[in-house]
Amino acid sequence: MALLPRHRHVGLLVTLLGTLTKATTVTNDTSIAANQTFDYVIVGAGLTGITVGNKLSEKGYTTLIIEAGPDPRWNSEVYSAENRVQHAPYCNWLYPAYDENGTVLSQAIDNGACIGGSTSINGMVWLRPTSIEIDKLEELGNPGWNRKIIEPYMTATERNIPPISIQRAEGAGLDPYVHGFDGAINVSFPMRMRIPEAVELYKDALPLIFPGLSISNDLSNRSADHTVSASTSWTIWYDPMTNQTLRSSAADGLLWAATQQRDSLTVLANHKVDKVIFQTNNTATGVKFGIKPDSNVPGSLPGIHTVHAAKEVILAAGSLASAPVLERSGVGKASILQGAGVEQIVDLPGVGCNLVDQPGTGAAALVAMAYQNNLSIIDDVTIFAPEISLVNINHIFGPNSSSIYNQLASLSNLESRAQALVAAGAAANQEGATRILNVTIDLIVNHQFPVAEFIGESYPTILEAIFWPLMPLSRGHIHINSSDPFQDPTIVPRFLTDSFDQQVAIAVSQRSQSLFASAPFAEVVADPYYAPGLSVNASDAEWLAWYRNTSYGASHWVGSTAMLPRELGGVVDSQLHVYETSGLRVVDAGILPFEITSHPMSLLYATAQKAAKLILSGT
Repeated sequence: MALLPRHRHVGLLVTLLGTLTKATTVTNDTSIAANQTFDYVIVGAGLTGITVGNKLSEKGYTTLIIEAGPDPRWNSEVYSAENRVQHAPYCNWLYPAYDENGTVLSQAIDNGACIGGSTSINGMVWLRPTSIEIDKLEELGNPGWNRKIIEPYMTATERNIPPISIQRAEGAGLDPYVHGFDGAINVSFPMRMRIPEAVELYKDALPLIFPGLSISNDLSNRSADHTVSASTSWTIWYDPMTNQTLRSSAADGLLWAATQQRDSLTVLANHKVDKVIFQTNNTATGVKFGIKPDSNVPGSLPGIHTVHAAKEVILAAGSLASAPVLERSGVGKASILQGAGVEQIVDLPGVGCNLVDQPGTGAAALVAMAYQNNLSIIDDVTIFAPEISLVNINHIFGPNSSSIYNQLASLSNLESRAQALVAAGAAANQEGATRILNVTIDLIVNHQFPVAEFIGESYPTILEAIFWPLMPLSRGHIHINSSDPFQDPTIVPRFLTDSFDQQVAIAVSQRSQSLFASAPFAEVVADPYYAPGLSVNASDAEWLAWYRNTSYGASHWVGSTAMLPRELGGVVDSQLHVYETSGLRVVDAGILPFEITSHPMSLLYATAQKAAKLILSGT
């Protein structure tokens, strides 16, 4: 029998929350925190901040989470899973990004800007990283970060709702032993899935385009070479009372839920943290925070205020916000801080370096007139389970794979790559860059890990192939340019600056056209070259230019506060303490030194749960 989701919602207003015996306070009222003392102060009410706050307050410790964005419960689009990725300003920072010459790039950066963080706006895909990837964290000098310790936390997070027979008939697959069934985050398949005819087209065509690709049941359970084509579940749940498919965000599962209420937890929304306050011996004792000048936030007070932490300050604002908070606090590289008018307290040149994301794009084919809007093949459902494939070098490059592998395995090329990252300001030092790059290269070369994700989708008039690199070698950086907390940081992604990333982008783009020109699509497709419209004889340079102009990040940013030994450019140690400080940790995606081949939610929930255990144990 299928599990039903727990009823989550607690009420519509803080006043209603207050009628419960134990109730979490969610408010815009500055005075609830100004000049007050809490055991723990957490910066950021996203995935990791909410998870850590939930665990600390569960033990009775007074915990304050400060969130720069609003409480989004009144926005139906945040609840609805029909809005898979929201690009609107509400709940989204939409940061500008820059090239290395300081020119603003055309694509803004999506980043969660409300309670729930990016789990309130993301694509909701749930799948696990492989055990080998998790073990690589420990190999980089982080004891305790291995599969045996991390995987149980992923299981504990998930409340999987197994697919029913109708969903299974439409392509839903579940291998139970890589899922959990008692956690707070609902994971399931849509009730209205993509119709099987559309899935079958991709299943028939993908192995033709990527020879050797296996068709599997559950993407969280990879085959021996970790490359499969399979379905995957999402962080969603079906509400039979409203006949809606709803998003299961961190806030929905761990903050707003009736079962998670406690008077030891306070969330202050619409207030941004300026910096961490340090006392003797670089001990963090609180933070300074406030609302944006001239903003209209009911219940708030103007100016910058102070809140004290009796035990610890925990930065959980994400890869694009925790590093700027550290720099405004005086923790970072001297030249960066000096340029922003900030006095240096701790010399940590790795802050803001090693920033990495996965830039993707998509190609499309025009559906033949006879099949346009024909629901026997094409579906107009927004929320569906697409066909997802993870492909490796052999699949993409075929007979040329050996040459690609040899280029990657070359020690001289590795040294040149590391030197280039240091010269570009994307790495703190050459030894650290070498170690991090070598982890990714080892997974690609010696374990044949996938290097690209390929998603086949269908709509009333077009078929679309969306793809992006999974394990890029390119790195960028993020830094403050002012001491003003309300000034956006300067984000330089440096996408596709590595030659290997360029090769993958070109080859996968070319294969996408081959997909729609293949035999399984012959009857359905009128024009396999509809977009980008390049000819079959287009040069590699033309393909790369198209990819550069149309790609955008997957918003899987990691690396800017890397968990590494300090001598390698690390920012935090294996207990997530910021080096040369006391009472200050970072708990978010920024600690991950390299990209993983899964969507990051499952690993980040596990990271936050492990962090909470470290904090509670005093280690």
